[in-house]
Amino acid sequence: MNPYLKPYMALIEFLGKTFGPDYEVALHEFNKNDCSVTAITNAHISGRKIGSPLNQTALEAVSKGVYKHQDYLSDYISLSADGKILRSCTYFIKDNHENLIGLLCINFDDSRYKHAIKDILEMCHPNEFIDLNYIYKHADDTQSSGAASAGDTADYENFYTTMEENVGEFLRRLEAEHSVPLNRLTMDEKTELICRMNEKGIFFLKGAVKYVAQKLGCSQASLYRYLNKAKEMGGE
Repeated sequence: MNPYLKPYMALIEFLGKTFGPDYEVALHEFNKNDCSVTAITNAHISGRKIGSPLNQTALEAVSKGVYKHQDYLSDYISLSADGKILRSCTYFIKDNHENLIGLLCINFDDSRYKHAIKDILEMCHPNEFIDLNYIYKHADDTQSSGAASAGDTADYENFYTTMEENVGEFLRRLEAEHSVPLNRLTMDEKTELICRMNEKGIFFLKGAVKYVAQKLGCSQASLYRYLNKAKEMGGE
């Protein structure tokens, strides 16, 4: 582990205990070959574990170099393991030379507070009034659960426990766009696909190159050629 990150290991547990069970706190060590979870508390919220990949919002921010001109991302929406809406924040950890070495991520599940507010409102208002004027609207009409319906989750960040889940979901969306199996795409189409994946930071995930190569039906060497061509097209 990068020695700069060692003090954060104890901090993760401390923050988890201080904030309580509705806050998941996770540490990701970042290098060009991996950016998976290194430490995590209250992992029941996202369902992740040590070694789980970084979420796609943070991956894309890293790929675009957002950390170079700001210290954190705040208040973006993600989904818990059971589909509840979370408020998420990510802090970029840098060394003395401003190089990114890690990310500290906090995900807050406020569903218990919403339930408590509704219970209090039901003590003084008719149910019909609450249904019409309930302040805390959820992503669907199932206010009692606080869970988002499948049709409303497209714009929300999902958490994945493995690289295969993360990249596989991204590839399924791309395959749906092309309406043909990925291994039947032309060289230009594969290059464009690789370019999009590179922009999203997919190849920062450990094992992603091998996994994507298998899905595209090409060798890792060929994928690196596509990747280099994609970087040239992107001006990197």
